[in-house]
Amino acid sequence: MTLFNNTKHSFSVLASALLCAGFSATPVDAAEFFDDRLKVNALFMQGFQNIEADPGAFDPINENMSAGFQRLRFNLELTFKITDDITAFVDLGEEPNDFGSDDKFEISQDFGYIDFNVLGLLKVTDTPHELHVKAGNIESSVFDFRGFSDGAAVQNNPLIGNSIADFVTAESGVQVAWAYKLQQYNIDKVNANITVTVPTFDEDYGDGRGYNVFGDVSVNTNFGLDLGIGWFVSDLGGQVGLRDFADIQVAGLIFGDGDNYNFVSSGNSSRDTHAGLLPGLNVTIVQLNSQYRLSENTLFRGWFGTAEDDYSFVDVNGNQAVATQGVAYAAISSKMRFFGLEASHYIIPDKLYLATRFSQVSNETEGVSGDTDLTRLQLGAGWWLAENTLLKAEWVEQREGANSAGQIGTDWGGFTAEVSVRF
Repeated sequence: MTLFNNTKHSFSVLASALLCAGFSATPVDAAEFFDDRLKVNALFMQGFQNIEADPGAFDPINENMSAGFQRLRFNLELTFKITDDITAFVDLGEEPNDFGSDDKFEISQDFGYIDFNVLGLLKVTDTPHELHVKAGNIESSVFDFRGFSDGAAVQNNPLIGNSIADFVTAESGVQVAWAYKLQQYNIDKVNANITVTVPTFDEDYGDGRGYNVFGDVSVNTNFGLDLGIGWFVSDLGGQVGLRDFADIQVAGLIFGDGDNYNFVSSGNSSRDTHAGLLPGLNVTIVQLNSQYRLSENTLFRGWFGTAEDDYSFVDVNGNQAVATQGVAYAAISSKMRFFGLEASHYIIPDKLYLATRFSQVSNETEGVSGDTDLTRLQLGAGWWLAENTLLKAEWVEQREGANSAGQIGTDWGGFTAEVSVRF
């Protein structure tokens, strides 16, 4: 078992077929149907949390919270083989922390796409190049090499929560991805992609909406070190002044994915534990990424970046605010710097590991001073109860400076745990 590789999930709504298939459970293999033209994975996760905010929170109700179990997360992943060079994928999930701000139980499309192997379609063979075009709801981010918790898909994340600046989303668009197997000069592979999306799953053609553009280049070496750079720009600010505050479409990746921490005053699918300084309109992000595998059992990751927006959230007095306190957008530049460090080590190979992550966001907006740092420290452990079943526990402490990008309004922390299966 390798350490937290970024494998994507796949699954099926054919419940009767799942009950009758009788396949063996593994974390990577999928059940196969219709002469291997359909591959299926199912994922489940149950969590528990005991977290609470310190005195001084924006909403005092967050200062007196009870421990309790979270709702079950459930994903079905389906991969369809249309031809040898055309596949389709869809992720269907009951993910309260991603889709759903009420008590409804419902299946939503998290992301999905049609994948075209361009060189295969052109009958180009015996080449070290790969070229794919994806069309659909594309998962896009500015980070490489590390997984994150997304609904029941949590086994690629060594900890339970994500970082406070995990810029990732899935939105409707097109991606072109290229790779080259170099295998010389200590470089195994070079990867690059570019993605163009609109900032919503809905079909919104209103005036001023604009586009999001992502890009990424990474290099994999044969001595354990991987390096990459990701970037993102958006042009969505034309909506300001044309639409009401609640109707403006913003770049979803600015607030990360649904974190596995929940507060009383927050909806199930809120992003209130993530950095909430930038509104996600006219945004520019650049992020450097690295990973170093010291041994089969020890892995280090690090990242650093800057993000800025031509706009800011403002409160009722017109002062810059974070997302939970914002009532409007104003043409006030907002900027932040962020970094993260992560380490994981198997103390019993393939069985028991320890992990830690420290991430920090600093409010670099012009004219802002004082305590501008937002930090999160995570300490955790994971135990593979079986090859496809992972039990995790974590202690988390988040500190929110008075002028930081923190959205709870004060420091908070506590204990969380989760058990997940994938088959």
